[in-house]
Amino acid sequence: MEIIPCGERFEEVLEFAARLNGQDVHHIGFFGETRPSIRETLLELQPPASETFYLAVEDRRLVGVLGLEIDPEIGRAWLFGPLIDHPHWQAIADQLYETVQPLIPPGIHEYELFGDVANIHLQEFARRHAFALLGEHAILVLERSKFAAPHPPGLVSAYRPAFFDQLEQLHNRLFPHTYFTARQMVEKQGENKRLFILADGDLLQGYAFCKTEPAAGEGYLDFIGVDERFRGRGIGRQLLAAALAWIFSVPEVERVAETVRADNTRALSLYSEFGFATWRNMKGYRLKV
Repeated sequence: MEIIPCGERFEEVLEFAARLNGQDVHHIGFFGETRPSIRETLLELQPPASETFYLAVEDRRLVGVLGLEIDPEIGRAWLFGPLIDHPHWQAIADQLYETVQPLIPPGIHEYELFGDVANIHLQEFARRHAFALLGEHAILVLERSKFAAPHPPGLVSAYRPAFFDQLEQLHNRLFPHTYFTARQMVEKQGENKRLFILADGDLLQGYAFCKTEPAAGEGYLDFIGVDERFRGRGIGRQLLAAALAWIFSVPEVERVAETVRADNTRALSLYSEFGFATWRNMKGYRLKV
């Protein structure tokens, strides 16, 4: 068994991940599932996959992958894997984990794992390496054919810089320790990423951040947040309607996904109104370093 850097073997990694990640018992949530989706994800990684992904190779056959995404600003590393096709799953996972850890720079104080509830190997790996369970999540999917926009977008508008301070305070309160800061959401806006807000005068009531991946035929709802003072007024519905209308305005997009805590009954009910259905049940894990 050799543990080697990804280097120029990106396409081989892509093929391996696409073959395994569609199976419940192997599924890692960070990758995506289809080949185009996995490609889009890996090409966006910082540092690039060629530098932070390592491969387990036996008799010149790829049998395992583990990579990293690192964000020094929030002090977190996401482990893409371990994704392994071999009877000695745990032993290979440990070798890969030992190899990638030195790549994680000082100042990173959290590692995260995310996998299907059927991925028993990942659960055992998390237990052995003292990762704490963050909770269970549902990945919801809405197919284009099921999208009927039951609620109008109302007064939802594009983000405006005058609302940044309120956005940052609300985002930190609703999604503490999440994967994007408010500043990162603002900076990431572009052709394929949008930040919407709903405000009453100069008072921010809620926001939504979403993206499209036309090459993969997918869209994703990263965040929908409503100030606690204004809940029960249909603000979440308006934000969701606006985000979905924008995502499905891209002809290539055939489905939209969203991740919700499994115990968030209010959110699950809202997404159900729009036609979302549960696609996968997941478990997240975090290690404080």
